[in-house]
Amino acid sequence: MNREIIDGLLGQAALGLFHPDIQRSLLEDQDFIRNSKISTSTILSLGQDGPRYNRSKFFDGIRKAIREPGGAIPVEDQGGLVWQLIAEHREDRFTFSLGSKERGPFPLTDHSALAEDLSIRTNWLERIAADILLDSASRKNWLYRMRNSPITDDDFVELMRDIDLTPVNFLEDLQERLKQSDITWSTLVPLESRYYERLIGLSEGSATASEYIETGAKFRIAELLLVNNLSGLSFALLMCSAGGISKSIKLNQVDRDELVKFYRWLTEYGDPLSQVGAVEIALSHLDILPELAPFVEQIVSGLLSEDPENDGSILVLLSTLVIAVTSELAKNRILGDIPPFYLRQAAIAHASLLVRAIKESRIDIASFTRWARILDGNEIYLLRGLIDLRREPRWLPEFIGTNQLRFEFIGRFSNAAIQNEGQIKQNTLQKLLLGEKSKLAQAFRWPYPNFPGPMEGSAALGPIFPNDALREVETALESTRLEANAFAVLINGALLFNMREDMACLAAAALRRVGFSLEGTENTDDNFRLIGGLAVLAAVTRCGDLAEAVRVLARGMRRRRQLTGGLDKELRIALVTAASFEEPEAWSRFAGEWLTEVSFETSDKMAAKALLHRLRQLVKLEPILAKHCATADAALDAFVH
Repeated sequence: MNREIIDGLLGQAALGLFHPDIQRSLLEDQDFIRNSKISTSTILSLGQDGPRYNRSKFFDGIRKAIREPGGAIPVEDQGGLVWQLIAEHREDRFTFSLGSKERGPFPLTDHSALAEDLSIRTNWLERIAADILLDSASRKNWLYRMRNSPITDDDFVELMRDIDLTPVNFLEDLQERLKQSDITWSTLVPLESRYYERLIGLSEGSATASEYIETGAKFRIAELLLVNNLSGLSFALLMCSAGGISKSIKLNQVDRDELVKFYRWLTEYGDPLSQVGAVEIALSHLDILPELAPFVEQIVSGLLSEDPENDGSILVLLSTLVIAVTSELAKNRILGDIPPFYLRQAAIAHASLLVRAIKESRIDIASFTRWARILDGNEIYLLRGLIDLRREPRWLPEFIGTNQLRFEFIGRFSNAAIQNEGQIKQNTLQKLLLGEKSKLAQAFRWPYPNFPGPMEGSAALGPIFPNDALREVETALESTRLEANAFAVLINGALLFNMREDMACLAAAALRRVGFSLEGTENTDDNFRLIGGLAVLAAVTRCGDLAEAVRVLARGMRRRRQLTGGLDKELRIALVTAASFEEPEAWSRFAGEWLTEVSFETSDKMAAKALLHRLRQLVKLEPILAKHCATADAALDAFVH
């Protein structure tokens, strides 16, 4: 018997032995179908309650309707009802309709891609690509395939799926679902990397945020503005999680009247991230576009007045959604092994798009925020953020909290105002943005607006730690009786200044000199803040010496009952401190040993059970921890059972 026939029979026989989920996957694999000589018939459903057709016959009907514009092409559904399919050519495009005597007209999207005529299908692609802001690589791929031959039924399904994975199409679908209150969490977060690459640009193997901005972000922004100015601008603003990205957006080619309309819409319905980016862009263009000044004033005033403690605040909604989206992306490993800044950029951009859709739908923001919070992505978000400190130790997970998010935006407004001070001529705008008595200055609370932003987790962008402050630190640390507050200046400067490793080593040496016995450690909450601050200092300076000292200090305080914050807090401190070690093996060993130590010393079964759960979540998110956390897992499991 022919070998090809034997392989086909074996494939068909084996198919029946598999689980239904595996069968479905195999039947979607075109190579398997061809090699196994399996004959399949695909059923096409038009909408939730619409008619169902044999896909091949329906698509053949579409092709015939395009060949015979205006003619009624009969197509029979699965129930035996015959429908009339009509394609009418109007101006430069086809419109399609479907109806029967028994049922009224049924709306059909444009199926011109199935045309046998080359010009019809390629003209359709060029038009739709501009409408949906399709990236240039995908556009070129589909043009190449369409020019080579008419596309098959499977090609068309693949093309439609590709179109669905564009942010423009996602937004349109989401808006329709919000109107119908047809929302589940699974519909809110696409689980395909292609969607996020189109939303924020490709990572292109960038090791740092600055590399990504110069390659992936700027390239995608240029694509968006070239294809469709205003629509492209609205999506480009979703990428503005750093002022450096906003600077790459120029308004020179945008029609002035249309731009004013766009800023008016953005002021009312825009998400906070896009609004901040739009303010930065407008301030740099006020010399040629002074008509944007009133919108800058409204946006800044609006964000300054937001109450970060109110569930109805747009900032609270954004913060909640970033946490939930990050959790979903991390849990499902959608973006693969990418740098932390790229994960944050994707989550913040998508959450901002969700905020925009929610505002436009006029859904009650407080209710939606509370619903999203019930999803409880906090744990995964926190653990992923703590893991990511190994690569980017300067951006702590809590920085996405509403208060810090507000201060991040205030800092960006302040920087943009200072950089463009000479262009701010309007009196009301000057009172809002410039000078110590301005509303913006009154809202500024040092040091929070100076903390690293979401794209600044790895680079130490601040000034060098001042020499006079260093001398003050050295004097305090040399004291015979070492006070806990002697480390305050170092800790407070950790995220604000570019600090050398040897500065952190001063703290380690001081701790060892006094045998890890500090004065002024009566307050257990203050003790956790002290150890947490030293952990951050060790992480941002990559000081393994201080990391080891922090671990010893924490051990002593734990055993003397001077730490009462619980195992959750110590897990957090252990992972922050572990970020002192960038190399994966050293990092996982340090974290695993600390967590093992804690696991053996706990005497609270409920706390141990919670820690075991988080430990297993941690290992799921970062499998390289498994080897060094196995003993901790076994100890906790034995204790709780």
